[in-house]
Amino acid sequence: MSKPNDQLQQPLRLALAPPPDALERLFRVFGDELIPLEQLRARYFRNMNAETFKAAIGTERIPLPVTTVVTSNKRQQYVHLRHLAAYIEERAWLADEELARRLSPQAGGEPE
Repeated sequence: MSKPNDQLQQPLRLALAPPPDALERLFRVFGDELIPLEQLRARYFRNMNAETFKAAIGTERIPLPVTTVVTSNKRQQYVHLRHLAAYIEERAWLADEELARRLSPQAGGEPE
């Protein structure tokens, strides 16, 4: 039995679990556990056109797994709410780490 394309994506390896309130807020924004890719792009990746976004999702550039509900050639693709929340949490954590590194005297950063 062959594997669907969805299983060929990189596994999502996020350091932090999303806080429950983040899931609730995202659910209020999107209204469902499964977020259509176009809604996700329009909300968080506006700087990318649809083609660039579709090529980047599920790769190193945007490591979010894409899921589908049916096995059809014209199937709609989604990102699960929990994956998006964890991704946002990880990006925030990385931003905190980067800021701490830049502000650290040992890193050679000069105070302004």
